[in-house]
Amino acid sequence: MQRDRTTTYKVVFYLLFVLIVYLLETATGLGSLNLFGARLDLLFSVPAAVALMENPAIGAAAGLFTGILYDLSGTGVEGILPLYFMLFATFAGAISGRYLRRIWPSHLLLTAGGMLLLRGLQFVFAALAGRAYPMIPFLQSMYGEILAAVVLSPFIYLPTLLLARRFDRMK
Repeated sequence: MQRDRTTTYKVVFYLLFVLIVYLLETATGLGSLNLFGARLDLLFSVPAAVALMENPAIGAAAGLFTGILYDLSGTGVEGILPLYFMLFATFAGAISGRYLRRIWPSHLLLTAGGMLLLRGLQFVFAALAGRAYPMIPFLQSMYGEILAAVVLSPFIYLPTLLLARRFDRMK
């Protein structure tokens, strides 16, 4: 019973953390700031960090909620981003539980790989839909966003690590 309650608290606190990062990006104008000529996107790092710290199911919950928040902000096709983030966080949780440790370079790898995969899929699907973007500006924007996420990832990784350690002590 205590273990189920701890898992529920974990999910609630991680989803609150996702919501706080989302509100910081949208309500304060943090998302409109540019770093290295690219838009800041800290929200992408949260499901990667949660999946790294916890199991795939909790990562999937954080990923699904992150995708829903992206859909609320009007980016992308409705319903695709929640599906992508849920699958990404589930896969990241499975990979991290087996091959990665709960350290910052693992978080960087998951964040950069997930962003690279998402932007690559967006480019391919845009080309298939006949809305091809110029390759060089797209790559500059994509790598700039990844670099900005990597530089600012400690602001996501450290609070997630502290939450995970606190819940590990509650067991």
